[in-house]
Amino acid sequence: MKKKEYLKKFFLCWESVFLFIFMIGIFGPSEVFFGNYTELGVVYGEFGWLFFVVGFTISIIIAFVLVFFPEIIRKIILAVVWGLSIAGYIQVMFLNKGIDQIGVTAEGYIPDADRVIKNAVFWGAAIAITFVITFVCKKKWSKVIQLTTTVLLLVQLVAYGSLFLTTDDGAFHYAENELCLNMEQQFTISSNENIIVLLFDNLPNEWFEEARATYPDITKGLEDFTYYNNADCNYYGTYPSFIHILTGNPLDLSLSVNDYFKQSWDNEKTNAYFNILHSHNYKMNVFSYLSEVMTGGNSLEIAEGKVDNIIEKDDAREIDKPLLYKTMLKMSLYRYMPEYFKPKFDVQNEQYASIVSYPNNTMQYSNPNFYNTMMEKGLTIDDSSNYFVVNHLNGGHEFINDANCQYAQDPDRDDTIKGIFLLAAEYINQIKESGSYDDSTIIIMTDHGTGRNAQPIFFMKEPHETHDVMQENNAPITYEELMPTIVELLGEDYSVFGQSFHEFKQDEVRHRVFYDRTYDTEYPDVKRYDGMQGGANIYYKYEYDGNLGAIQYQYDNELHEIFPMVDSYY
Repeated sequence: MKKKEYLKKFFLCWESVFLFIFMIGIFGPSEVFFGNYTELGVVYGEFGWLFFVVGFTISIIIAFVLVFFPEIIRKIILAVVWGLSIAGYIQVMFLNKGIDQIGVTAEGYIPDADRVIKNAVFWGAAIAITFVITFVCKKKWSKVIQLTTTVLLLVQLVAYGSLFLTTDDGAFHYAENELCLNMEQQFTISSNENIIVLLFDNLPNEWFEEARATYPDITKGLEDFTYYNNADCNYYGTYPSFIHILTGNPLDLSLSVNDYFKQSWDNEKTNAYFNILHSHNYKMNVFSYLSEVMTGGNSLEIAEGKVDNIIEKDDAREIDKPLLYKTMLKMSLYRYMPEYFKPKFDVQNEQYASIVSYPNNTMQYSNPNFYNTMMEKGLTIDDSSNYFVVNHLNGGHEFINDANCQYAQDPDRDDTIKGIFLLAAEYINQIKESGSYDDSTIIIMTDHGTGRNAQPIFFMKEPHETHDVMQENNAPITYEELMPTIVELLGEDYSVFGQSFHEFKQDEVRHRVFYDRTYDTEYPDVKRYDGMQGGANIYYKYEYDGNLGAIQYQYDNELHEIFPMVDSYY
């Protein structure tokens, strides 16, 4: 083979292969990273340059080998690679609108059959067209492939370079004097009075009822609690539900995400609420693996003076590099893959939350880790103050544990929920052993339901509340009443904060409002709070009278009012 002919074939093979590798293994992971680096907890240098060098090297090796293949085999391989590159580019640029953001739902991304079929037709047609061009244009096929590949590669390289120009310094350097949540006292409670909140992510009451049908003893240990089986969480999503639970500040649709967070931590009602807590010698410790659900793009500084476990972040961090590499590639493939294959590449919260750990400041977020740590070390008792403890745990966000609250591969949802309540029962038992149980308010709840299963679980034991069996109450409460109820239980005047749970009676019918975020192609796309492209752009406002069936009727019949977002958290 002449040198000129060899180089011509080599460059065609290299450019085709490099475009594919660059899209999937370099630009794709980089774009995902720059859009999510605050949540991933690492800087670009931990993987980005390695991906570039390895991808470039692999493309050269593959091209070198392809040159020596028989021409017909080489043409088939290049046609497939070319077709996959073109189809993948179109998928990301035009066909991914409205897909679930990674880690949002417990079941992962599940596209409907119509979407899968239409998408499969597109991918099949794209591959077929590339083969037709390759084998019909016998003399010009290489020029066609090389021209389109060169154009697409240049477009991708420009986009890749723009990522570095439009991203702030935090993506490349670890911040100094950055604030974080101190996890040291995650298992510490007061020997006097406590307000304990076990906040399990994404656990609708309908899922609980199904699990209770499978495990009738699921609430063993909760005999002194009242189960509010007709509660409303007001909002779908950890944002804005979590910040609403913490501060009592309702969502203001006229504000950007970051401005709403700032308003939530600094307004007359919230300030008065925390003043009351501090006047009763309460120390508020919030434990969540992701502080952004409390602050958005703001520093934790906005919560200082209210949340007590805020400290400067320790420089000592451990990064699970194999997990980081796997996660970035998987997230990239999730975007490029056809709809049928996307569910296999949906990354769960548990995976990317485990990439970075701080040996001196570790939170036990997953249900099994929390349970096993508690069983091994027990609760620590402190008599220096009263404690308001909020533990935001994995809950039903992904189904990762069995009925014994141990890690399991693809467990049944009912088993996961049984394990969650085993965790709650053991936690309650250890509070009893501490001697502070009678004087404590204990709440077992979720931040939100999911889809048409919008209503949350909500269990509450007030100070000195006792029963022979757990009570059930279908009073139409909402999370709007959580703050006033806590103030009421502290013996203070709660009227300025709103209504208490106790003002609503069994079988009462009440008009309630629920907001569900979604994406609608008929409305403009919006940016995310961190400047990246958002995955939602509107809120559906549902108004209903009655119980879960009433809101499901509104949901199923699309009886909602639409409110465009200023920007999006997700």
